[in-house]
Amino acid sequence: MEATFNFPINTLNIELITKIQALFSKNAIVKLSIIDKIKDETDYLLSVPENKEILKRSIEELRSNKLISKQIEDLT
Repeated sequence: MEATFNFPINTLNIELITKIQALFSKNAIVKLSIIDKIKDETDYLLSVPENKEILKRSIEELRSNKLISKQIEDLT
């Protein structure tokens, strides 16, 4: 059996974990993913100085039409 549970992080407590455990066998594997919608990809990129500089340079190149075009055949 496989199930997906979606709930706010502040509702995660031992009682909820115990209820979920009761639904599955003792051999079940737990896979935990946390999605923080406040911190999107751009925020992440800007949080690392090296990435921020690369992103800034890429935006400048885009604005000044310094684009590199490739045909799909050139990529294989």
